Amino acid sequence: MKALLHVIGSVVVVPYVALALFFLAVGEAARTKGLFALFDIAWRNLDWFVGWGLYAVPVLWICLVATGFVPELQRASSLCLCLLAVTSFLVVVILPATKAGVGELIFLLPCVAVAVTSAWLFIRLGVHS
Repeated sequence: MKALLHVIGSVVVVPYVALALFFLAVGEAARTKGLFALFDIAWRNLDWFVGWGLYAVPVLWICLVATGFVPELQRASSLCLCLLAVTSFLVVVILPATKAGVGELIFLLPCVAVAVTSAWLFIRLGVHS
């Protein structure tokens, strides 16, 4: 049951992590001064993604999912998933210039549910160890 919850949480958190990374990239692009700086940032981000991110991100995600099945690593993977969900939530809520409304918070409820469930699993696995 713990592994199933971990896998579901790992799948649910993916779009929120992608949205948070998108907000970070847009924020970085918004701070540029001029068109050439914007192209430079876009090129660096694209270069990193094609060079490393295209391979590293899926491997890290598969490792996160796989550690949910190893009893010795379940507690650490629950903590990682919780921190990933909380960080994504905070970036999506804090970074935009406008305040998050009710619609945005409803949209973020699955991310919060993943954070709470992962925190619960982290605590539960610590108590029973």
